[in-house]
Parts: sequence; C-alpha cells; structure tokens
Amino acid sequence: MEYSQETARLWTKDFILLMVITMLAMTAITTQMGTLPLFVSELGGTSAVSGGVVGILGISALFVRFPIGFLLDKYGRRLLLITGLLILLIDFTLLNFLQTLLSLFLLRLVQGVGNSIQATASATMTADLIPKDKLSRGLGYFSIAQSVPSAIGPLIGLTVVENYGFDALFRIALVLTALAFFLSLFVSESLVVTSKKTNDLDVGLLKKPEVVIPSIIMFLIFLAQSGVVAFIAQFAIERHISGAGYYFTVMSIVTVLVRLCFPVLLEKINQQFLIISSILFVTVAFGLVAFSTGLITLLLSAILYGIGYANLMPIMNTIVLQSVSEQQRGKATAIFLLSLDVAYGGGAMVWGVVATFVGFSTMYLICTMCSVFAGMVYLIWRNRI
Repeated sequence: MEYSQETARLWTKDFILLMVITMLAMTAITTQMGTLPLFVSELGGTSAVSGGVVGILGISALFVRFPIGFLLDKYGRRLLLITGLLILLIDFTLLNFLQTLLSLFLLRLVQGVGNSIQATASATMTADLIPKDKLSRGLGYFSIAQSVPSAIGPLIGLTVVENYGFDALFRIALVLTALAFFLSLFVSESLVVTSKKTNDLDVGLLKKPEVVIPSIIMFLIFLAQSGVVAFIAQFAIERHISGAGYYFTVMSIVTVLVRLCFPVLLEKINQQFLIISSILFVTVAFGLVAFSTGLITLLLSAILYGIGYANLMPIMNTIVLQSVSEQQRGKATAIFLLSLDVAYGGGAMVWGVVATFVGFSTMYLICTMCSVFAGMVYLIWRNRI
C-alpha cells in the first residue's frame, strides 16, 4: 500500500477537516475527565470507583489499538474513522439515558473502543497527508487539535456541570460527536493499493527503539498528567482553591501559542536540548501542583506544563513516524497512541487508589517522579533515537 500526496501544500481540505474532527471528538471525551469523578461521587461511588470509571477508557484501548493499526494499513483509513465516530455517537446517545454506576462503566468501556479507532485513524490519515519535508511542522499544528481538548475539555465540563448539571454535559458531548461524525463523511481516502504485502502485524516495531522509547517517555508524562486532569477539581476543593478550572484555560492558551512557534523553535534550538528542557518544565509543573495552596501556583504549573508538553509531543511523534515506512504508519501510530491511552486511562485508576490511601499532595509528588523517570529514560537512550 502507498499513500499518495497529490499536493505539497500542508493546509489542504482534508488536513483541516481532520483537525476539526479531532478537536470535536476529543473535546466530547475530555469534558468528562474532571467531571466523571464528581458524577460517580453523586451516584455514591468512592475515589477508587471514580478512577475505575475514568480509567477504563484507556484500558479498553490497550486491547484494540494495535489491531486497529493493522486494519488501517490493510483496509484504509476513512472507513475506520467513520466507524469509530459512529460508535462514539451511539455511546453518547445511550449515556444521556443510562446513568447508573454499572452502565457508566460499560459505556466508558465502549467509548474507549470508539475513541481508539477514530483517533488512530485521524492521526494516521494526517501523517499521510503531510508532505515529507513538512512532517514536524504539520504534526506540530495537528497536535494542537489533539492537545487543546485535553486542556479546554475539563474546563468546559466543570463549567457546564456547575451551572447546568450533568444532563447538559452529556447532551453537549453528544452534539460534539454528531458534528464530528457528519464532517468525517466529507474526508477523502488517500489509500492506493499496490502489490506490497501489508498483512504482517509488524510485531518487530515493538523492538524498534525509535518507536518504543518516545512511547515510553510520553507514557510516563501522560501517566502523571492524568492525575492532574482527573482529580484537580477535588484537590482544589480540599485545598479551598477557587477557580481551579482556569488551570486548563491557561494550559490551553500556552500550548497553542508554543505550538504555533514550534517550527521556529525546532530550527533555532538543538532537538536534544529542547527535549530535556521540556521534560524539566513538565517535572517542575507537577511539583508545583503538589505544593499548591492558591490559584497562582496552579496557574504557574499550567504555564510550565503547557510549554513542556507543547514541544515534547510533536517531537516524539515525529521521531516515531520518521523511523517507519509509509506502510507501517498505522501500526506505529497505534503503538504511540496506545501508550497515551493506557497512561491517561490506567493512570486515573491508579491515582484514584493512591489518593484514597495517601492523599492528593503525596499523589502529585509521585506524579512528579514519573516525569523524572521520563527524563532518565531519554538521557539513557537518547543516542538510540
């Protein structure tokens, strides 16, 4: 299989559509990150149960991401993109009517499957569309659509719940998903069938340092960040900090601004230095959350995390994609995104249990250590990637 690039332009119709679809679908998902623990508490669940409900989305991705990558490389991207969004559309429709702890858990499980399909398909299609000489720049711009929902979604969710309740939140998620599904019908397939075999699962990719090391680094970063996203609302209540939702607003603004400057930064600054400094920014950000007693400290943490994450994500993604052939992009993308899914989902489950036993402050110190480990992994393996 080969993927044709009919034009050397970056900002094509399909590229823009995929960015919009990604933002809509991911915002629908992330509006629940900070609010589901509150909803679970309202239904009588504990912090551990909250972590389970939030985290099952990532755990379900553990079992479907890699097979999805194989299907993308064998059958094409568009069909799977539409299928994933249709699953999400049906799931959010049911969520508006079924609101018990058991149904919530099962629907989040299905969300994980649908989200894994659409996210892997859209990311792989985007990599197909970006001209080779603009891969880093294109991924930097596309990652805005991937990262902004993680920043604004929880804020939107908390604002809606505080003012209109959980029913309004689930209706908004349904509308966002419906719009994403509608737009996906206008995305073109770029698959060109050739005589090359693509039915190999390419398990060898799991032994490739250029694929595995960036995935591990981002896994550790997202593992730590999942604790912030999932429990910052409850942490703020415990510390009597008002306006904690602005953490996501500030992080979103900083992320977008840095991503817009990313091509220039990549040209002016040595890549290794940029990676190390970005991990350092993220590490300090997590440490600040642990010791926060007021809104100013939380917002400073958001700024530092936004700077570090905005640089780190597209660099790691580019390293992965540049190390594989076009026929392996679906599987390589699946592996990379799988690490993020498991970190976000599994992290919420783990941190829910940890917070139950040691409290939020100690939990965030442990999150900081995850970022430290990410830095150690890069320093040890930097010459292999």
